[in-house]
Amino acid sequence: MKNITISSALVLLALCLSAIACTKTEPETPQPVASNFPTIPDGNRIFIHFGTSTYMGCMYSFSNCIWIGWGDATNLQNRFALQLTDGDQAGQYFGNYFPLTADFTLDAASAEGIGLKEQVIPAGFYPLKDSPTGKTIIFSPEEGKPVTSLVNPNNPQDNIGQLHNLALQVVLDPANKEIMRSMKNDKTALRQFVLEKTIQFFAENDLPTTKEDQQRLQALDLYRDYADYAARQDETRLSARDKNALRVVMDEVANIPVTTPQQLSDFVTVMTNFENDMVYNTQLDDPKMVLSTLSVLKYSRYYWYWKSISSGGAGTSEPSKIPEWVWADVIGLELGGPIGSAVASALVYWDTH
Repeated sequence: MKNITISSALVLLALCLSAIACTKTEPETPQPVASNFPTIPDGNRIFIHFGTSTYMGCMYSFSNCIWIGWGDATNLQNRFALQLTDGDQAGQYFGNYFPLTADFTLDAASAEGIGLKEQVIPAGFYPLKDSPTGKTIIFSPEEGKPVTSLVNPNNPQDNIGQLHNLALQVVLDPANKEIMRSMKNDKTALRQFVLEKTIQFFAENDLPTTKEDQQRLQALDLYRDYADYAARQDETRLSARDKNALRVVMDEVANIPVTTPQQLSDFVTVMTNFENDMVYNTQLDDPKMVLSTLSVLKYSRYYWYWKSISSGGAGTSEPSKIPEWVWADVIGLELGGPIGSAVASALVYWDTH
């Protein structure tokens, strides 16, 4: 009887353990955590600089296609030129020089239509000039300041740099600058104004900001010491491999002087070579971010030098070494995406000028 009792108890114990095992609660699956990385659009989503259909193709610049809204192609004393429809508006937008950021081919059919020969217009800065018929841009080597082509088709994220420069042009237009001057003693209001204008620009160009990115940007401190680019980059969430790959480039180009168009060409060439090496020869954890960063660094350096000579200076008014607002562009991209880049750069430039 005793054995039966013990045996029964063992059976009951086994059944209880089995029941417990069957009803055991499975551990909850961790909910996915929102990405801490900013959203970087694919380069092929950005078509701003290509405009819509045009009868002579499109010239790259920091604007929508040059043939849309600015004027008409013409033959001016046997030279290819653009007759500007609104010279004052173009002068406010471009300043003294139109930046042609890639070689432009005037094909045979288009050239014949205005009595010229087929030709290639080299990239560079071309002056806006007064003429009896209004402001014109004459695209001839004698008139311009040659600069190596900025556009790099080998970098799939090249358009991020173009987008960055156009965003700065729009956000820092004369009307917005007047409003920003009224906020010079209120950094919080200034930051919010620039952020809202930048978000609006992106939305108008079919690149709306996600709710997550807007929250991240609102919380992001963009007033930082960007001159110490190495320390600021350590604050980003890039992998060690990607940080090291970018650090090599940053250290190499940090002290390359840019005070003349030729020096700018040298800088662009060095950057393009780095881009190509990253595309074809370097293993990266986040190639989209790294290639976007290189594009913004190259385009930003070009942009701010162009602004310095196009606003009436000789080009030497800007620091010969990479200034803090260019590093703000680069680190701002890594922290807050293309919008963070443009906002950080605009704020730092405005604060120092």
